[in-house]
Amino acid sequence: MSATPNAEAEAIARDFEEANADAIAFAEGCTAAQWSAMVAGEDWPVGVVLHHIATGHVQMLGWLGLARGGEEIGKTAAEIDADNARHAIDFAGVTPGETVRELRRNGAALASCIGSLDAGELAGSVSFGPAEGREVTTEALASVSARHCRAHLADAREAVGEATT
Repeated sequence: MSATPNAEAEAIARDFEEANADAIAFAEGCTAAQWSAMVAGEDWPVGVVLHHIATGHVQMLGWLGLARGGEEIGKTAAEIDADNARHAIDFAGVTPGETVRELRRNGAALASCIGSLDAGELAGSVSFGPAEGREVTTEALASVSARHCRAHLADAREAVGEATT
């Protein structure tokens, strides 16, 4: 790890922090009815989708750790789908408070990890199992963090009738 801050990594981390803050604000503002509204296309309640975002932060931390070390990310898309299905069952009763705590804690850890990447680490690439083993740079992988958050948040907002931003 480099002791010198990297402007690109810091920009990716800030973008992620903004997306995560939006997810936290949305979760904090959900009514009980909104929390349990079903999200089209995901067939999960809003609460599960928001908790999935928080869990995704942990997965991304693991992936960035592997990429940072030049190790392939072997998990397949099918394995991720199976993990997500288990998550939806295991966290069907998750509360807004639990989810907000996870978004805050996991989000802070992920933002810190992203912000600490140096130029060499950002430029490095590894085989990415979810994309059938195609090479992906660490920079591209880190950038997915905000997009993952925003995409699921947009779906959750739509489920409760909020306009997406």
